[in-house]
Formats: sequence, structure tokens, C-alpha cells
Amino acid sequence: MLFSWLRRGFRTGILTTRYPAIYEAMPEGFRGRPILDAERCLADRGCDACTQVCLPSALSLTALVPQDEESTHLEGQQLTLDYARCIICGLCIAACPEDALHMTPDYELAARTRENLRSVSLFIPSAREENES
Repeated sequence: MLFSWLRRGFRTGILTTRYPAIYEAMPEGFRGRPILDAERCLADRGCDACTQVCLPSALSLTALVPQDEESTHLEGQQLTLDYARCIICGLCIAACPEDALHMTPDYELAARTRENLRSVSLFIPSAREENES
């Protein structure tokens, strides 16, 4: 793909695309925005494989506090993906035992502030254990 793009540029003198007027489809295997399927994630059962392998620490898992002080039952887990730190390496996808994480072809990750890149939080409910019994 790169060589065909370069050849076209040398022939026509144009090396850019018509983005954003034309949204180009990314090739198979392109690593774009990582997303989580919360139904498949095992974070509520102690799995933190994705956060352990994340080299830039872009993924963090936080247990949500109980609703009252007497209860020890947590309401769930919160997985936060900081796109400002994510290098889109794919290690978290490879480490996930349930294939709950996967890459999308979405390459538009721009934001106006760094805080907007950090605000990606995914809730994993812990109520699944009660439903499965």
C-alpha cells in the first residue's frame, strides 16, 4: 500500500488525501482505537491481565466503592483507558484471555484537551455472578 501511494504521488504530484471530505477505509489489521466489550471482560472476577502488560500504564482498573459502609460487595470495576498515554501497541488485546478488548479501524483520536483523552471509562458490573448462579 505504501509503494502504490508513493507511485501515485510521483505520477500526479499529490501526496495527500482528501481527508476529512473523504473518509478512507483502513486496511485489514490496522490498529486504531481500542474498545472493550464489558460483557466479556473478567475484571470483576480478578482479571487484570490487560493492565499488567500495558507498558505506558494507559489502562487502569479501579474497584468502585460499596454503596454503604457495612457492605463489602463492590458494585463493579471501572476500566479507564487514557488515550493520551496509549501507544496503540496491542499488548492489552493479546493479553486478554476472553478477547474482550479489540482494535477498531477508527483513527480519529483527536481531542481539544488532554483531559478529554483521559475520560474514557468503561464500567464492568459485578452483578453477573449473581445472575449466573
